[in-house]
Amino acid sequence: MEKDSTPSPRNAVFTTVVWDGGSHLADLKAHLDRMEAHAQRLRIAWPKHMMSEINREWEKGIGTREGDTVRTPSGLIRLELTRAGDISLEARPFILRNEGIEAVTVPAPRWSPKINGTKHGDWSPYVDAMQHADTKGADLALMVHDYALVDGDRATPLVIDEDGTAWLAAPAEGGVMGITAELLAPLLEQAGVPVHRGRLNERLVARALEVVALGSGIGASRIESIDGEPVGSNHEFSEKCQTLLTQHYETKNAWTHVGA
Repeated sequence: MEKDSTPSPRNAVFTTVVWDGGSHLADLKAHLDRMEAHAQRLRIAWPKHMMSEINREWEKGIGTREGDTVRTPSGLIRLELTRAGDISLEARPFILRNEGIEAVTVPAPRWSPKINGTKHGDWSPYVDAMQHADTKGADLALMVHDYALVDGDRATPLVIDEDGTAWLAAPAEGGVMGITAELLAPLLEQAGVPVHRGRLNERLVARALEVVALGSGIGASRIESIDGEPVGSNHEFSEKCQTLLTQHYETKNAWTHVGA
């Protein structure tokens, strides 16, 4: 079946998963759970045997790799389900990961309350934001709504307050629930860093010790400036996030074999 040509959030649902370059995807269950929840909000029928469908498409498009037991992040797989029921897989490289980056702010796109926060079929505003950042010589666009950070073009902002508390935007703010941020939150708390959800307003960001961008592709990248203004001077928390992510990906249980 052909994809709907008119942009609509309900045309598709998707997720982007860390890939080891072989036949393993990281945190696949978390991605599929989120994707299914988003599909329900978008009124997209969820396949009864999703893993079987993924394995079938994997053999057709990606292919099984022999001897691929490393299980270390090497790239990304974009997984999409259309309203028509078609499933597609697309391999993508890492562009930047675990680096110091610069960001610019853009107005956050808004849809209806059910659509906000889903990874859907009208993603062009996020792509446009990423391209806008690139034209400004920046690495990332941060989405702002009502004077608060709500999302990034391909990452979740994590703000470290001056008291060492980590803040993520609350779901009601309209951003996407990032898988990397969600898996890191309990690990940070186990390491003694309280994690709260709320409004990432200008005052919180201005006094931040550090702001970190978290995502499947971007890893844990420290944001060094926003709109040309330096952000904090601390490296401790981004380095802690990178260490925790590395330890997570070294765990065999983090990976799911796909394909034959």
